[in-house]
Amino acid sequence: MKGEFRMIRPRAAGRIIVGLVAVLAALALVAWRQSEARETMAELEDVVRELAVAGDEMEELVRVLARVEGRAWVAAEARRRLGLRPPGDGEVVIPSGGAW
Repeated sequence: MKGEFRMIRPRAAGRIIVGLVAVLAALALVAWRQSEARETMAELEDVVRELAVAGDEMEELVRVLARVEGRAWVAAEARRRLGLRPPGDGEVVIPSGGAW
């Protein structure tokens, strides 16, 4: 019996082939799902980074808004852009009675 090869019946060979194909298909499916998951994770990381940048930009805008809402900034810009200045003591005229 040494050195003899036993023939596999055609039905058994078909089952073996179907089994191997099923295993290979399952492995291919797992590999595909993993690559899809990696791509999705990379996209998620990009979105998280973009959100962090947007949050930083929003914080900066809040700081700028707080600064430009201040009276000192408005007065300085009015002076620089429009040439306006606060009135002096003798320059304020208060109308009397029904002049409004």
